[in-house]
Amino acid sequence: MSNFVQLEINERNRWVYFNNYRWVAHIVYWVWVLFISTIMRAKGPITPSLIYNHFFLSNLLIATFFYLYCLYFIPYFFKRNKNLQFWVLVIICYLSISALDVVFGKAYIHLTDPIDKDINLSFSKIYYSKLTSYLLNFLFFSIMLFFMEKNEENSILLEVENEKKEIEQVKLDLLKNNINPDFLMRSLHQLKESAKIPEETTPEAILTFSDLLRYRLYRGRQLYSPLKEELSALQSFVHFIGLDHLHHRLHIKLAIQGEENEKCIAPLSIVNLLEPFCKIVHDQAVLLEIIILIESDELHMDMQYESVATATLLADLEEYQSNYSQLYGDAIKLQYESLEAEKSFSVHLTLPLVEQQVLQNT
Repeated sequence: MSNFVQLEINERNRWVYFNNYRWVAHIVYWVWVLFISTIMRAKGPITPSLIYNHFFLSNLLIATFFYLYCLYFIPYFFKRNKNLQFWVLVIICYLSISALDVVFGKAYIHLTDPIDKDINLSFSKIYYSKLTSYLLNFLFFSIMLFFMEKNEENSILLEVENEKKEIEQVKLDLLKNNINPDFLMRSLHQLKESAKIPEETTPEAILTFSDLLRYRLYRGRQLYSPLKEELSALQSFVHFIGLDHLHHRLHIKLAIQGEENEKCIAPLSIVNLLEPFCKIVHDQAVLLEIIILIESDELHMDMQYESVATATLLADLEEYQSNYSQLYGDAIKLQYESLEAEKSFSVHLTLPLVEQQVLQNT
């Protein structure tokens, strides 16, 4: 099962949970009304007729008012900032349904246990009593609804925050799995061929490449990595290219300026930019100069490639820019330029840096 399918299932389960939670709260409320207003007040036996008249019919219209309020007025008017229409409809329903409840009670409700003292009162007095009862119940119901909505809102915010992190992790995993797998396979093949030749550098090349794979596996799944480790992986990469002189005719000069302590960077963002240059099969020795400048909140990387850029290299650079822009937005800037007259190709990369203390506090 893919991670995106799992996120969709989590979303559906969350809404099912909240809908079930909401209905359970309503059921608890009406059970409480049944117990307090009917069972506790009954003098004689609890019969179906008593439940039907004293609970079901007596609360039918007030329940109609409440559910018009919470299922129609709130979502379609209040939450859409139609405040005037919302309050006009609430007041109209409050006054009209209360009056209708008086007429309905006299015509259809047969209270027998105990018989209400107000049964023979005038319409105006019963209506006033209904208005008071509706208002008190409305306030209680509104408070209960407010806390239910607040609890649901907090839970949703927490779930959304967790799902954002999961989505970022999924995107990051897909990105890492998509960047130059052919280079990894070719490097493993070259190591296999090198192992057949008894050279002193072969064991060191195998150990260096294993360090690179270990860094990719453990740090590649994270959103940020310590800059010190990223630069160390880059240096190991450069060293690995230098050791494998039988297959790589790319000579790399690396210079790093600035302090790298207490800073974090997008993992593999530097290493992955070097990989497209190593994929190219060189017929003769080619120089690649890399200068890295570390500032307080940015890292600048200049690459001078002493050869003409191939169509594959340009496509890889475009894919690199697209992938990392999806993860880190416009903070990552990649510019490249071909100098046909000099038969060279230059790349300038700007990456955002984050303080480790800032990440620990988030």
